[in-house]
Amino acid sequence: MRKCLNLLTNAATFLSTGILLVLLTSQSSLACSDSSFPTQIGRNFKVEVFDRGKPVEGLEIELSTDSEGQEKSHTVLIVKTNAEGSAEFKSVKPRLYYLGIKHPAFASSIILKVMRRPPKKDSDTVTFHWPGWKPLSTQYVAGSLTGRARTSRPTIIDMTSPPVYSVVPGATLTLFKAVSGEVVSSQPSQEAGKFEFKGIPAGLYLLRVETPVLNPVHWIYPTDGYVPIEVDPASQFTGVDLELDNAICGELAWGRPEGKPH
Repeated sequence: MRKCLNLLTNAATFLSTGILLVLLTSQSSLACSDSSFPTQIGRNFKVEVFDRGKPVEGLEIELSTDSEGQEKSHTVLIVKTNAEGSAEFKSVKPRLYYLGIKHPAFASSIILKVMRRPPKKDSDTVTFHWPGWKPLSTQYVAGSLTGRARTSRPTIIDMTSPPVYSVVPGATLTLFKAVSGEVVSSQPSQEAGKFEFKGIPAGLYLLRVETPVLNPVHWIYPTDGYVPIEVDPASQFTGVDLELDNAICGELAWGRPEGKPH
């Protein structure tokens, strides 16, 4: 399953590849941002963050003001989730806010309306599911990198033919711990697109892919993006071969080559 298949791909190509379209957010398939309808809540509330049903510890939850008139939005408070995946906010001043996960790769936010007397039917808990994508499972962080390439003139994208993927040499690959953002290691992809990060313990990671910009531009996909990877000794995969493509909203789409399950 490929993340965020480009919506411009024609129907014939879409049906032949059998790739499943994944929604950018759990709230809407028509927008690239979270819902603009505010969530009503009281002055004391809790935020919970889960990853496939398990609590996520150590994520920063940011509460910031909504801009009003000449007043610009600013951060009010940042709280890290605890071992239960929760963060508490108390005695918050009634007004409109942005509430969300502060993260360089997989941020998420909602508009929050804090009220002195919220409707009784409304919950005092806000729940996020992070990172929101099923990571690629693998025993080892090693494999090959290919990306969707242009097959016509640099200013034209051919959407009538099946996509063509070429090896991606010279891309800067940086492996981060998913929650903390701590850099584990960095290396370039080799001439054949190969890469290998040795001795990576089990856990959830993000692989940042920064592709050199060539002149003329050779690639269709975004040149900077993140891929979630879960290292698991019990995984059915010993490596993680990647195909990169263009997603809706200009994000990086990623997945295993056709024929290999997600």
